[in-house]
Amino acid sequence: MINKKIILSFFMLFVFSLIIYADGKNFVAMLNGAVTASSPNTTNYAFVGQSVVFDTTETKTSVSQSAFASVFYSVQSDTITFTNNTSSEAFTDIKIPLKVTIKSTGDKIEKIQYRIWQGENPNWNDWDTSPAIDYSFSAKTEVEFSTNVVFSQGYTVNFFRVYAQLEDGSKRWSGDYTVNISSGLAQNITFTSPDPLTKLATLDPLVETTDYSINLTTATITLYKGNSALSGNEIYSVELTSSTNETYKMYDAEKGKISYTHSDFIKIYNEQHGTSLPLTLTQNAYYTMEIKTVNGTDTVTFKALSGGVADILTYPSPFNPKKEKVKIRYLLAKDARVTIKLYDKAGKIVCKLIQSEQRSAGTNEELWDGRNYAGEILATGAYIVEIIANSSSGSDRRYTALAIVGK
Repeated sequence: MINKKIILSFFMLFVFSLIIYADGKNFVAMLNGAVTASSPNTTNYAFVGQSVVFDTTETKTSVSQSAFASVFYSVQSDTITFTNNTSSEAFTDIKIPLKVTIKSTGDKIEKIQYRIWQGENPNWNDWDTSPAIDYSFSAKTEVEFSTNVVFSQGYTVNFFRVYAQLEDGSKRWSGDYTVNISSGLAQNITFTSPDPLTKLATLDPLVETTDYSINLTTATITLYKGNSALSGNEIYSVELTSSTNETYKMYDAEKGKISYTHSDFIKIYNEQHGTSLPLTLTQNAYYTMEIKTVNGTDTVTFKALSGGVADILTYPSPFNPKKEKVKIRYLLAKDARVTIKLYDKAGKIVCKLIQSEQRSAGTNEELWDGRNYAGEILATGAYIVEIIANSSSGSDRRYTALAIVGK
């Protein structure tokens, strides 16, 4: 006959082993499909007769085990503290800087991970939607966790949490930290191209807008040939979307704005509608672009110009170098390496403002303080600005005049 004391000893040893195993893995228990946690530092495990699924906080591996009499606890490290330094104000951008100070009063911190939940009611047991992301750093007792995350799903309330593990194996997850993003479209729509200041665009403009938040789901873009939406002839009207499943995905979630090249857009439009609209605009013609959303409408009327450097605007001109700098605003048809030189009326170079520097397609702007190579303020008079753009289409240059007064 088997000794009852021996059986009881084996049973107690098995239960004790389970407790040690659960504590080492820092398990989260699912009791009948619901997580029960008595505090951020302890997690309740099992009651008599229940079937329990233990889900680790570091992997998605689940292990089914039968429960035993009594409740188990997995205690997180009390030597790790988290201080959330992320702004509590609602962000207007979609690229959010997350900042948390992590300190250890014991061993050095050797591992940090973080998880993101986009939207309300985070389900931290869903490791597919919210995977653990490793954070690179050097092991030490205090780490300034800082990373930029793009919240691109259109939710105004989001969450994140941070995990730290020490060299001795002890570990801890932080609480849930909230990230708020302002919803809808900002009150003012600002065009970056076509240029609202010069009212100019290239024949194949890069169409961009700013001041959109991530909650923008659709926007109707209409292009008219003419000086206004009322009197112009409509060329096309189409609804753009941020959805990844739509053809006209012209909303750039990374940039937080509508962004597309006119010719690429027209290729898609022609294919979808069976039309044959020209891929570029007409030289010296006027156009009006309208953006309409649930929050309002804005328009910009512009003139289409040809050339690698479509146009230059200097302002103010004349300008007084003792009081201000002159802005040299220019429009590029494509990304290019740009050189800007300034000449006096005799044709002598007095300043090379930039030399073969990379600039993006669309509107660019440089500042000049009115000084020559020697740092001397130039005399009152007229000067010539030369802009040279070297792109994949070749070299292009354009000239304009500006004036200095008040020396």
